[in-house]
Amino acid sequence: MRPLDLTKKFSFGINLDDTWRYTEVQEPKSIIFPHLLSLSLKEGVTFEKREEATIAFHHQGIPQNEAERASLALADALKSIGVDFVRCWFPWRFFEPNPIPLESLDGMPDMSYTSWPTDGLVKSLTNQGISLMPVLACGYQRMLPHGLTPDSGREDYIRRATFHARQVVRHYKDTVKTWQIENEPNWWRMHEAGGWRTGAAWLEGGSFTDELLESLNTAVHEEDSGATTMINLEADEERPKIAEYSKYCDVIGLDFYPNYKTSEPVDPSVLRKADEFANEAGKPLMIAETGYPSGPSPLGYTEDKQADYVEGALREAYSLDKVTAIGIWRYLDTSWRSFPPQENHFGLIDEKEGPKAAWYRYGHVLKDLRG
Repeated sequence: MRPLDLTKKFSFGINLDDTWRYTEVQEPKSIIFPHLLSLSLKEGVTFEKREEATIAFHHQGIPQNEAERASLALADALKSIGVDFVRCWFPWRFFEPNPIPLESLDGMPDMSYTSWPTDGLVKSLTNQGISLMPVLACGYQRMLPHGLTPDSGREDYIRRATFHARQVVRHYKDTVKTWQIENEPNWWRMHEAGGWRTGAAWLEGGSFTDELLESLNTAVHEEDSGATTMINLEADEERPKIAEYSKYCDVIGLDFYPNYKTSEPVDPSVLRKADEFANEAGKPLMIAETGYPSGPSPLGYTEDKQADYVEGALREAYSLDKVTAIGIWRYLDTSWRSFPPQENHFGLIDEKEGPKAAWYRYGHVLKDLRG
């Protein structure tokens, strides 16, 4: 396994949004309204010459369960097209379903979680030479231990998040060297408005944000002095205040979705903003997330347009002087439903594991750029 080096040009990645699929953790329940809306906008195939294929499972040996099968198939598929890294959620609740009593934390500095459901995924990817960039301590409500919110006590929440980060980094420090801490801290208000986060603390910013990010960054580096941390920022709506966050990480990630609200024009040139932000960051930059949905078709999204965007984004990012990596959102559509409806169509692979046009385009572009 080659450690992910975000100081050199250039690494190509894919994002996973459904880590539960590669574990034995139960899939979270879809929110009712997005699920019903997705049914009303049911998709047909829009790519006329779509190849009849599925992602083949060709790993030798018989997996013990479906999670292992999915992990091995994922690693085989990504290796086949030359992906360098996977960025994925490591939901806090996977390791700590219910909050550990606060009074227990001080007495257990060397404690280790009793369950590590992501071990199989990490092993499958790293065995194929694919690096990981897990997201640590994301405060989405569906990812937190049952009943935990920062509003129950901001200082206690930071303390818990830091403890959690230490356990995870300590466990994986021999195989995982790059960690994202939290997710889009400049966009927490919108996450709360969309129902992804719960609590007034996410609306406040200020000292809570600073203390949480600083504590998580410190925890990662104290557990593994050779690790790299990344903070990703939403970069579409307005110029992100990068200097406010760059002091709490080693690399700045930027998230671009120029077609999130409208299907046209398909124009990945927005990624050029990343080079403009480089001086403010004062450290390496990567495109952590960017993508284009293949549906819903009533809104003008198609597989052809998705493939065009993926190709354009890969080439655009590769051409930029200050950008060292790009992560395409995302690998697979799932039955889990989010909102708005285009959220459910960003996969390069459909729910039945059939490759979309963008999957083939991704592989072709990587071969071309690498000569």
